[in-house]
Order: sequence, then structure tokens, then C-alpha cells
Amino acid sequence: MKNIAVTGSFASGKSFVLNAVKRMRYKVFSCDDYVGQLYEDIVFQKLIENEIEGFGKFNKKALAKIIFSSDRMREKLQKIIHPMVLEGIREFEEDNIKEELVFTEVPLLFEADFDKYFAHNVCVFCSEMVRRERAKSRNKISGEDFFEKINKIQFSQEEKIKRSDFSIDSEIDIHEIEDSLKNIISSVI
Repeated sequence: MKNIAVTGSFASGKSFVLNAVKRMRYKVFSCDDYVGQLYEDIVFQKLIENEIEGFGKFNKKALAKIIFSSDRMREKLQKIIHPMVLEGIREFEEDNIKEELVFTEVPLLFEADFDKYFAHNVCVFCSEMVRRERAKSRNKISGEDFFEKINKIQFSQEEKIKRSDFSIDSEIDIHEIEDSLKNIISSVI
């Protein structure tokens, strides 16, 4: 079984490409969804409350404030979360060991040094203007401010593309995206 990482900057179209992968009947794991599940777990919440100084009672807004305002606290938080995410990826792989190929969405693939755990990786990208438009349309964020903050703590799209084995422009037609995926799959199997 080969696990292919799908990465990209915030609002680059990773979910759109992963939905195409799912339509092709491949199993998909989302690190973002997994972290979202961790945030709902009471044991995890207590761990964060105890480990992050001055955090207080767990809430996502306070967590976001820490992530964007303190490199030291963000790194401490990542030292807690990243091993848990890696464990989630390993469980997904074990559950799908008989599959020839699976895909894992990893937004922080290179930032977390997770690329070494995957057979190959694909970077999803689009123009900065489209990313900004997509970011503004999401309800869970506060528009431009969030977009700028997240850009400051992640590698640039250009850096992610440069480090990737493959890349897909999410602004192209869905049929072209599917063709790109088929070409990638045929080259890694």
C-alpha cells in the first residue's frame, strides 16, 4: 500500500481535489478533520488546558490566538498535536493495508516534516486572488485577517510546489483535475 500526501496552502483547493480522489474510489484521510475530532475530545481539551500556559478553559478561538501570536506556544502545541495526527495516519493505513493506494490530506506536510512518511506527495495550488476569494467565503474564519495570519506561519505556495513530487492547479476544469490525478496515480503504482 502506498499513501500519497495531498498538501497545499490554505484555501488552495485541497478538499476539492480530495473529493475527486474519493469519486475515483480511493480511501482518503484528512488531517484537518482528525484535528477537528481531537478538539472535540474532552481528554485532549484537558491536556491542552494543562500543557499550554495561561490557556484556561479550552476553546477554539483562544487556541487560534495562541497559534497566531506566539511561535513558542504554537511549537509547544504542535509537539502535542503532531504525534497524535501521525498516530491517526498510521491507524488509517493499518485499516486500509489491503488497498493499493490511499491519500492523506496534510496541510502542514513540509512544515511538520511529515513528507518523509509518504510514498509521494501532491501540492494543490491556485492563484493568490482565488485563494483570497475562497478564504473570504468560509464562515468559520474572519476573512482577510485570518488569511494573512495563516500565510505568515505556513510555507508559501511556491515553496510547497517546489518541494512536491507533483502539483495540481485547482482552477482548471474538474475533468482536467481528474486526468491529472489519473496521470499521477499511473506513475506511482
